[in-house]
Amino acid sequence: KKPGESLSDRLVEGIQKFGGGSLMMWGCMGWDGVGILEDELQNSLEDWGKTVEDVVFQQDNDPKHTSKKAK
Repeated sequence: KKPGESLSDRLVEGIQKFGGGSLMMWGCMGWDGVGILEDELQNSLEDWGKTVEDVVFQQDNDPKHTSKKAK
């Protein structure tokens, strides 16, 4: 293209940078379990068009994330 000339749509190709993205979720445990978190996670997954089978659950084993009862 020449200086000052606009871009031609037929010469421009779109790209996707940085992959498809991801979603990180934080959770917590209460005295009565994780029921609410499970319900909210399920709703969020449905909003994203995902199922539980599409998700990788991870735990970092950090002691500060473990209750005194579980230690």
